[in-house]
Amino acid sequence: MASIIKKKVKKYFYYYLVESARVNGKPRIVNQKYLGTATDIANAVDSAKAGNIPDPEYSIVLDFGAVCALFDLAERLGVRNIIDAHAGKRSQGLPVGDSILLAAINRAVSPKSKKKFFDWFDKTVLHNMFPAANKQSLSSQGFWNNMSHLTGDRIRAIEDDLTKNIVEQYDLPTECLIFDNTNFATYLDTANPSTLAKRGNSKQKRSDLKIIGLSLMASPENNIPLFHEVYPGNKNDAKRFSEIIGSLKKRYQKIQKGDNEATLVFDKGNNNGANFDELLQEEPCPFHFVGGLRLNQCPELLDIPKKEYHPLEGGCFKGTIAYRTTGAMYNKETVVIITYNPQLFDEQLEGVLGNVQKCEEKLYELQDSLAARADGKKTKGKKPTADSVTKRIADILSAQHMKEVFDYTIVESKGNTPVITFSMNEKKLEGVKERFLGKSIVFTDHKDWPNEKIVSTYRAQYHIEDCFKQMKDIEHLRFCPVHHWTDQMIRVHAFYCVLALMLCSVLNREIEAIGYKMSINAMLDTLKDVQQVITVFPKKGSKHTSKASFSRLDGIAKEIIEKQGLMKYRIKL
Repeated sequence: MASIIKKKVKKYFYYYLVESARVNGKPRIVNQKYLGTATDIANAVDSAKAGNIPDPEYSIVLDFGAVCALFDLAERLGVRNIIDAHAGKRSQGLPVGDSILLAAINRAVSPKSKKKFFDWFDKTVLHNMFPAANKQSLSSQGFWNNMSHLTGDRIRAIEDDLTKNIVEQYDLPTECLIFDNTNFATYLDTANPSTLAKRGNSKQKRSDLKIIGLSLMASPENNIPLFHEVYPGNKNDAKRFSEIIGSLKKRYQKIQKGDNEATLVFDKGNNNGANFDELLQEEPCPFHFVGGLRLNQCPELLDIPKKEYHPLEGGCFKGTIAYRTTGAMYNKETVVIITYNPQLFDEQLEGVLGNVQKCEEKLYELQDSLAARADGKKTKGKKPTADSVTKRIADILSAQHMKEVFDYTIVESKGNTPVITFSMNEKKLEGVKERFLGKSIVFTDHKDWPNEKIVSTYRAQYHIEDCFKQMKDIEHLRFCPVHHWTDQMIRVHAFYCVLALMLCSVLNREIEAIGYKMSINAMLDTLKDVQQVITVFPKKGSKHTSKASFSRLDGIAKEIIEKQGLMKYRIKL
């Protein structure tokens, strides 16, 4: 029962609202709230009667939903403990696990540079979970001190332990694994001695910048990344694949459940004969494979009439038909399937017709320019030759299939100036549509698998493509820019970026189990809208009074917060 008591301090009386209860059989005060002097109480009563509620001086808005959901998941997976177990304890500053987890959470919800990191942290409820974190420990130097403890071997060991936890806790299937490579542009100076940042074939079309390569193996279940490694950006996919197969096998063994054999799915860019020899070797364990072939590797299949194809059963195939055979590919006897997908045909035809239009425009420009030169209307610049015009036309028709569908001739006019005539050949275009468009070729060593399982397994590649797309998103889970200049720091940066994606993918799986299937971006946006608000009122005596509340909490966000049990992380005043 609550009651009001007074206490005398020097010559003044102060009043308190207290709650009493029996503790070990004796009455004890178990809760106490300061009410003020008798005058304070009287003024408060008069204000309440008159409806005079004081206006707040200001409010502090703190991110709550997304950061708490990711922190809670990381704690259940033991992320900080695993990192610290491999990195070792530090005698001062934040533990390494704290720094890396905070970096991963930031990458997920609102990627910031290390210079702006504390400003972000200061506007979240993460103070509650990381009370030792301060401006110094979350400075650039603070992060570098901790990042220096993570070598490549330690990162692999941490990721192996974490992946094993996820596989066991979520009963994650490991029979099918998706592998691919991508790269990310950096702003490292040309003179920087990094062995990871190199100029190469940038998949972001940034040939002017050095790039870092990233190999990733993921589960098709919610696009959960399992293993990653960084590599020099100037290596092509097939060469990189051959270097990492042995490592992937060893790391897979650490998470393998029972005697299951894995099937690795990868695209045609990773193909070469040595890679398949390594994949199928018994030691340390064999990998089955489902891969893709370029159309020009099996030209005889392109001439098989569609009436000899058979429909693939299942609603996911939407009219796809297939022709199955066997063949020796890379010195291995494999099942080879060519498919025709009408949806893919429509998409590719749209691209071809768009390229036809662009090529016609450029050829007309070239034709007019050469005609003006022949008529003497254009005299400046280097005089064209038949060879230079041929090279220019080859450049214009460099897009796929354009050389097949355009006819052109080069003749010399007056003054030995070459001129051209050209036309788009409708018959050849129909040939391209019939022979190439809508078709894909898949091959595998699974000779007993039905067509549907082979094709659907190969199509699972989109899961890892989604991973890369997510890491190139500008709002959430962004890998770039890379504000580090040494290989060791770049490896740590890649690790916490992949860790962020791993946490988001697992959280997405949990929320899907609640009943809400959504993209990672939609999930993070939904949770990010949940904020804790600290409202500060004018001083009463020598102290401000504050009240904690939340932004409007309803619908999906409310259910997620409640079912994930996240209210335990709210700031209590």
